[in-house]
Amino acid sequence: MSSCPLSDVIEAWNSGFKGYFTDMTMSVDRFLQRMVHEGLSAEDSIVAYVDGVPAGIVLNGFRTVDGKTISYNGGTGVAPEFRRTGIGKKMMESVIEIYRQKEVDTATLEAIHENSAAIKLYESLGYEITDRVDFLQQDGPLQPHFEDFELSNEYDFEHTTPEKVSKLSFYQKESPWQTQWQSVANGEAMTVSHEGSQVGYALYRRSLQPDGNAAVIVLHQLGIDADFHDPHNLVDSLLYKVLEPKQSCKRLIINLSREAKFQYETVMNRGYSTMISQVCMEKVIKEPIESNAKSIEKV
Repeated sequence: MSSCPLSDVIEAWNSGFKGYFTDMTMSVDRFLQRMVHEGLSAEDSIVAYVDGVPAGIVLNGFRTVDGKTISYNGGTGVAPEFRRTGIGKKMMESVIEIYRQKEVDTATLEAIHENSAAIKLYESLGYEITDRVDFLQQDGPLQPHFEDFELSNEYDFEHTTPEKVSKLSFYQKESPWQTQWQSVANGEAMTVSHEGSQVGYALYRRSLQPDGNAAVIVLHQLGIDADFHDPHNLVDSLLYKVLEPKQSCKRLIINLSREAKFQYETVMNRGYSTMISQVCMEKVIKEPIESNAKSIEKV
């Protein structure tokens, strides 16, 4: 993609997601901001052309987690007139080859839950569903949903940096790409302690109005110590501190796993609704050394 004209890249993106489940249209500025914020690589992303026309696009990013290289598909789109022609599969095969060249251990992506065609394509290439996650939203004052809630004085809250949160023993390092601390590195973070021990955290980003009040609050990750005795109250307390309940603004939660039982149940009880539901998918690119050794042994 780095060798393509920017106008072609934007055309490939916007046409590739035309008629999608949600509006994915981007301006040049918004597209470039997304590339930076999500750590996506122009050199390792691709644009497909048909007779000189930008027909498709796949964005890629790479991170190291616990010494392993993880890739992320930040969007695969094919223009309407070229869909069902095999371009999507050809692009994904090219992308998987890029992953192999970069010695990726695990490839990850998300797909809209209702997008059965895309899920089927990814499964045919060896991807497996690993989780179900939701984009959630809430508009207006949050206070009415907290009328029955009283913040305990047993908790101590501290503003910190997203990177410091990533050092916590219970940090969710395998959470979806957009929820990880790197995607909110220039945002905000808060930890909560109980009796001197850190038991929870939140990673989030705020957009402010001219008067300094929040216009949008985006919660990227909400983590708790699995051993804490009152997880529902802990999650409620973090939500209360981070989401400014008395303010009238838009609130979003990105890719909250349905498997995160306490977080999910508590959030849904506080006035949130589902915007988009997705499946998380993974494909092993580099087989573990142990598996390779066993294969050699059998031979």
